[in-house]
Amino acid sequence: MDATGSPRGLSEALRLVEPRGTVVMKSTFHGAANFDATKLVVDEVTLLGSRCGVFAPALELLRHGHVTVRHLMSKIFPLEQGLEAFEYLDQTSVLKVLLEMG
Repeated sequence: MDATGSPRGLSEALRLVEPRGTVVMKSTFHGAANFDATKLVVDEVTLLGSRCGVFAPALELLRHGHVTVRHLMSKIFPLEQGLEAFEYLDQTSVLKVLLEMG
């Protein structure tokens, strides 16, 4: 699943997916996504686009704790440690990093 909002995220997802796996592209970013399509053909990888839905019901589910997402966050950094957060992102095992304000 690529939900990074970055063309680099899609390339990384395609690098990490195993043969005959599926990458769901849940990202929206401006510009072209340049990636090597060889992996799609040779490893029979499926690339599936997924558009955003209505946000209000999703936010209500999160607000009431019906959907848990904490396990998807690898680490939370205070805003003042933003540069360290970007360095932390270079690790391949990182799912999501958040910057916490105030």
